[in-house]
Amino acid sequence: VLLHRLANFQRVWSLPPNENTGKEVTALAWRPDGKILAFGLADTKRIILCDVEKPESLHSFSVDLSITYMHWMEVTEENSVLTSFYNAEDESNLLLPKLPALPKNPNHMFCIFSEEKSDEIMKLLGDVRLNALVLGGSSGFIEIYAYGMFKIATVNGVAGSCRGLCLSSDLKSLSVITEIQSSSDSEAEITYFQASKLILKCFLKLDTSLLSSYLPEVTRMARKFTHISTLLQYIKLSLTCMCEAWEEILMQMDSRLTKFVQEKNTTTSVQDEFMQLLLWGKASLELQALLMNQLTVKGLKKLGQSIESSYSSIQKLVISHLQSGSEALLYHLSELKGMALWKQKYESLGLDAPGIDEAITAVGSFILKANELLQVIDSSMKNFKAFFRWLYVAMLRMSEDHVLPELNKMTQKDITFVADFLTEHFNEAPELYNRKGKYFNVERVGQYLKDEDDDLVSPPNTEGNQWFNFLKDSTHLKESPLLFPYYPEKSLHFVKRQMEGVIDQCLQKPA
Repeated sequence: VLLHRLANFQRVWSLPPNENTGKEVTALAWRPDGKILAFGLADTKRIILCDVEKPESLHSFSVDLSITYMHWMEVTEENSVLTSFYNAEDESNLLLPKLPALPKNPNHMFCIFSEEKSDEIMKLLGDVRLNALVLGGSSGFIEIYAYGMFKIATVNGVAGSCRGLCLSSDLKSLSVITEIQSSSDSEAEITYFQASKLILKCFLKLDTSLLSSYLPEVTRMARKFTHISTLLQYIKLSLTCMCEAWEEILMQMDSRLTKFVQEKNTTTSVQDEFMQLLLWGKASLELQALLMNQLTVKGLKKLGQSIESSYSSIQKLVISHLQSGSEALLYHLSELKGMALWKQKYESLGLDAPGIDEAITAVGSFILKANELLQVIDSSMKNFKAFFRWLYVAMLRMSEDHVLPELNKMTQKDITFVADFLTEHFNEAPELYNRKGKYFNVERVGQYLKDEDDDLVSPPNTEGNQWFNFLKDSTHLKESPLLFPYYPEKSLHFVKRQMEGVIDQCLQKPA
């Protein structure tokens, strides 16, 4: 896609084909305010919304068939209800804190949320006045997207491939021109549907007056949907950043220990080797070689610092990004539920309250999971600090360096702590052998960030948790709609995917 200025034909930007978007552009449409360009790709069946200033994808979605024509229109209808609605400021801006920007990353396609652009989301939403992107495709495929982002209508019963379409600015009728290929050798026949009553065989009335008579409701609903979809995108990107922060540190630690296991020819387990070092202060030659040659005192210090910094950056991302994103999501879904309960206005548009209830519950479960991850990070950080401090002293002794007296003080409590850490993390887990050559379950945080459907290797320990036991024994609370279900065995990714599925499900009804 090449964009030129008409005055001097200077090129503004060009967007080369890439694997994220696609190669074969079949249709283009400008948003009525001229700030966003939409184009459809036939090979990947995607619609991309692109910024006018630079070739960045602001939003994209998939469609079922390839698009042959696009038309983006703005509603010009005026009435008193609408004017008062347009003037009422979107109150979520007043009530919800601004979403913090995500750390800069060159790999991310979506730059809406990066540091210098927190108002991009508003740019994507554009004017309050409703605008609609109408897509026409092969085999009678026609869909209408409010604000170019959320599907609000699907049209069936049109024959042929769409060559042109137009939705009237009062939303009352839709005209379509299609091309029908009756048989392979004959000429293609062009037919014209006018969306009014059935006049001739090829004149179809597609009456879209439901949209025009409920215009304020459709607009409000579409704006909520658009907010929800940008928030889901935001949560997804926050998770990606967390995974990146975690992957860097872990590779070093896991790979070193695994290598040690594979090269070692003694019968004792790694856990026992470390235990002997803890109890007698003497390490076997193999362990000594691993620590002194492969890890080194300097390397240990560096590893300790990188684990600590990456844990705290994950923690920051959970607190500032995941939680604020999920809270905003809860807010918009609760508003949507309020709309769905206002039956005479919203029922005929297909909003259904039970579905939205399920979505709210799913978001609640996701927030619970994120909180659990915070606790796991807390305890892991404490454990790692103690372990590294002890190992550092042990290695200084091996290299016969001078150990500072304040490092040498190790209480009985510290020893127990390190021993617990060793038994918990360094026992070789046979069930991990076939999983990507791993031997250890060295740390707890990663399992939450793995994008696999496997259950957690070491789920949180709920023994002796009073609330947990209370819930188990009470008959009435188990089924209570007020409590969010909790999935102790599942990773954060799993709960997020489940949440996205439920939200998609409840937002598909209106279309």
